[in-house]
Amino acid sequence: MDFKLLEDFVCLAQSSSFTSAARERFVTQPAFSRRIRALEQWVGTDLVNRESQQLELTEQGRAFVTDAEEILNRLYMARESARSLKKTASNEISVAAQNSIVQTLFMTWMKNVEKTVGPVYVRLSSDRLADCIDLFAQGSVDYLLCYTHEQLGLSIDPDKFNSTIIGIETLVPVSASINGAPKYTLPGSENDPIPLVAYTHQSLFGKALDQLLSTEVGYLNRRYENPFAHTLKSMALGGYGVAWLPYSFVKDELRRDELQMAGEERWHIPFQIRLYYREPDNAVAKSIVRISKQMGQTHSDDLKIQSQGSR
Repeated sequence: MDFKLLEDFVCLAQSSSFTSAARERFVTQPAFSRRIRALEQWVGTDLVNRESQQLELTEQGRAFVTDAEEILNRLYMARESARSLKKTASNEISVAAQNSIVQTLFMTWMKNVEKTVGPVYVRLSSDRLADCIDLFAQGSVDYLLCYTHEQLGLSIDPDKFNSTIIGIETLVPVSASINGAPKYTLPGSENDPIPLVAYTHQSLFGKALDQLLSTEVGYLNRRYENPFAHTLKSMALGGYGVAWLPYSFVKDELRRDELQMAGEERWHIPFQIRLYYREPDNAVAKSIVRISKQMGQTHSDDLKIQSQGSR
């Protein structure tokens, strides 16, 4: 059995509904319901009373969730113990980071780290945000680098993990360039909506874009969907539509006139790049945290996207 199903069930037991639990686990509600069904099939009994109007566990479910929480806690503790006993001849860290961060700020962060602590052996996992969060929360990696938004929370317990901002990013709308002008320009028109190359609705970027489009009037026709920024960039370069992408991820294409800004500043979405970490327990870890905090404090002017630079 996939132990993620246990995490799903514990999350459901702590939530008010399937909808909120699915949102916290970064999956669609139908997919989340299927995962709970799969767990029930494995256990061999119903864990949730689906005849109740409000979320209610069965007697078996209430008994099982207590054991599930204990199993997960013991599993996490075992991983933490294994991690603490890890000894290597050289400095070694493990990092989970979203793909577009790996291709932008990650290298600057690593250069700053190595200037202070010397050469570091890095085990890097680059994946979707939900998978990166899982790796970090389960203790499979030491650090998590991800985007955060002030109005959109992440499924990370702030009481268990520490974090610091190391940079600022801006999601900007871009379009393929034709003769020095954008192929598509926001807001579009009702008679001729702009094709949208979009993130999935469940992703952090997707949620932020949905939030923006609920306040700004735009005429967009959702045509393509993918959770990865590098895929959407390729589609935008191919002229398939407008895509909202991290500015640092497309600044070279904008400079080379391969892409054009497709909208003014009101269409921009600000994000933070945040490092999550556990309480440092050795000199290297303490240095990494100190350097990361310095990046957020002393280099903020270099990391912020100024309006004149993003046009």
